[in-house]
Amino acid sequence: MLVTTAWIEKNYNKFNELYFGGTLPNIQFKTSRSKKSWGFASFKYDFKNSTIIPLSITLSNYYDSPEYVKIQTLLHEMIHIEDYFWHPEHFIINGKKVRGNYYDAHGTWFVKEAARITVESGYNIATHVTTPEISCSKLSTRSKMLADRKKNIGRIIVVTDCHTYWMFKTDIYKIENVKKLIRRQLPTFTRIVEYSFDNESLASRRSCNNKLTGWHMMKREMMEFAEKYKFTTVKSYKL
Repeated sequence: MLVTTAWIEKNYNKFNELYFGGTLPNIQFKTSRSKKSWGFASFKYDFKNSTIIPLSITLSNYYDSPEYVKIQTLLHEMIHIEDYFWHPEHFIINGKKVRGNYYDAHGTWFVKEAARITVESGYNIATHVTTPEISCSKLSTRSKMLADRKKNIGRIIVVTDCHTYWMFKTDIYKIENVKKLIRRQLPTFTRIVEYSFDNESLASRRSCNNKLTGWHMMKREMMEFAEKYKFTTVKSYKL
């Protein structure tokens, strides 16, 4: 399933009463399409009063997951809101930020609360996204569409001087600019090959535009890389 802000708010209020004694504050609820962060609880510092103010919970719709996974993510973030609201001393003391070396947001306090709610609710509240949660989730329709688009427009440029190879990730909109940089910065390289590919991870990497950033490798390494990421030749010519 994909969540809405109404779903998050409804379940936040429900679980607030069930597992937090109705003590959590009113906050905002948001959705995102973040790949890296399945959920995020935000706050702001109030240095004047040596405290912090909980602001919002955001749940990602990058993945389409069973409802229990979304609930586990929400409960995880609610523990952070509880931490912010009831234990600001974990984050700010005498008007100064508590540095990471002195407090871990997923440390002892969080683990204890997660264990309590796991027992009370029957949900598995972990410190990080678990392998079972990942395995039962899939790309949402929109995420898949965007991932496919990145693959469709993505390009790999390989240049060689017959001994070594330079490989650069770019896309169809930036490729001509990258070629100009190659001619200017790698004048001894004589051959260039343009490839399309079929790999989501490679497609999601940042594309070169005004700066050449890539991989330097020997022929065998390049061939193995090409096989792994399913390269297909688009065009090949001399520089």
